[in-house]
Amino acid sequence: MVEFSNLTYISIVVSMVSVPPYLFATYYLTGEGWRKALFLTIGVITYGYVMTSFVTNWQFQFDNIYIMPIVMLSSLALPPMLVSKWPNYFVPKGISLPWLLGVQAFRIIGGLYLIEYFRGNVGPEFAYWAGIGDVITGVAASIILIRYWFKKVFPRKAAYYTILFGLADFAWAYGIGILSFDTPFQIFSLTSTHVTNLFPIAMIPFLLAPIAMGFMIMTLIKLKTGTEETA
Repeated sequence: MVEFSNLTYISIVVSMVSVPPYLFATYYLTGEGWRKALFLTIGVITYGYVMTSFVTNWQFQFDNIYIMPIVMLSSLALPPMLVSKWPNYFVPKGISLPWLLGVQAFRIIGGLYLIEYFRGNVGPEFAYWAGIGDVITGVAASIILIRYWFKKVFPRKAAYYTILFGLADFAWAYGIGILSFDTPFQIFSLTSTHVTNLFPIAMIPFLLAPIAMGFMIMTLIKLKTGTEETA
């Protein structure tokens, strides 16, 4: 039986519960109105319900060994696809850069992969690359937000490079993740237990990371036309 740490359970569940109010505040507090904020919040809650149901139940209904990597990649692709399709809707003029970047600060929970690696639940290649990359992105975003809090000047270039690093980290981490699943293409975690498909740790690649991905695309779009004082 796989036993994840209490810290992993608490951190991921708290992060999941925090997403809907954070999204609502992102739009409502920047003048987009409660209807739009509520509509998007309900959409995220529905998305979260589907992904949670898949991880905890639906995935075990399939015998196809490719279903996990397919769904994982699809979940990552959906938020940025929606944002790119309707950028004016998801990234209105009044939306705040600090609120958008704030989501990346939560990526420090990627450090949980390292904890679970030492507990024997995650393969080393994925744990190190995904875990360390997420922590670096989270720390960088936190530093930017702290600087903005005190100086009221948003460091545009620092935010831009943080997002680019975050995107590269996702690409690399998901690539290793796909190649760590038990398929004919597996080249990582061959001799290690790698149960990133189980709750709660699976909610990072199947829900929290895709939401962060969507916010990264939103941040890049906003950086092009941002109204905050930048440096």
